[in-house]
Order: sequence, then C-alpha cells, then structure tokens
Amino acid sequence: MSENTSNIYEAPAANLTKNNESGDKPVLNFDRFSAWGVFFLAAITFGIYGVYWLISRTNKANTLATKQISQGLIYGYLALYVVNLILSFTGALPVLSIIISLASIVVGLIFIFSLRSSISELINRGSSEPVRLNGVLTFFFNVIYFQYKINEAIDQQK
Repeated sequence: MSENTSNIYEAPAANLTKNNESGDKPVLNFDRFSAWGVFFLAAITFGIYGVYWLISRTNKANTLATKQISQGLIYGYLALYVVNLILSFTGALPVLSIIISLASIVVGLIFIFSLRSSISELINRGSSEPVRLNGVLTFFFNVIYFQYKINEAIDQQK
C-alpha cells in the first residue's frame, strides 16, 4: 500500500455546502424564489410568510454583510407582531391594540430599511454595475421587491 492512500474504508471527504461566503458574489448564497411565490404565500398566510421571509433573509444577510442588523430589532419586531396579532384576533384592549399596532409599524419600517441597506450591499458587492434599491418600492412592496431584486442580481451574477 502506498503512502498516498489513506484508509480505503473511510468515506470520501467533500465540501457539499453551497456557501460562497468567502467569494466575491455573496448574493448567490440566497435562494432564488419567485417574487410571485412570495406574494401569494404572504397573501394566503395573511402576512405571516412575509415576516418569516424578513427574519430568515435578515439572518442570512447578517452572516454575509458588513452592515449587521441588530438581533434586538429582529426580536422586538417579532414580539410586537405576535402581540399585535393576538390582540387583533381577540379584540381585547382596543386602545392597547392601536398603540402596539403603531409601534409595530414603526419598528417594522426601521427593520425593513435596515435590511434594505444590507441587501443593497450584498447585491452590489459582486455586481459590475451598481444597483440601488428604491425607497418608495421598498416601503410599499418590501419583501416582494427585495425578492425580485435578489433574483435579478442572482441572474446577472451567475
């Protein structure tokens, strides 16, 4: 048996992960999913999928981008969203429900625009031409618009 041969009964070692974290195109780490799919899933689940999308993409962006989004902001938004959802369905404490709803909207906007800057950084890092995410479209169509721009960047960079 030669020195180059290792244990023949050992499983071969291979890097099977899809991560490109050290590469120059970090947007390729995001999954390509139809923006229409995001729209319909968010509509069918009454917005719950949109919140899931925001949190999952934020966690992925935090691992790849230099502009980190605070975990406190993520958990604060999620807590306000859940409390708002519970108060809306029960109909109890209408004044508190309005206050929580307004706080959820404000924290949600801060969260979405923070994610916008991280996604913009990730898209532009591997792109030959800079891409700017529109603030008005971010405000009105946040998760659908983000997914559309991510898909567009993935298509350009592959």
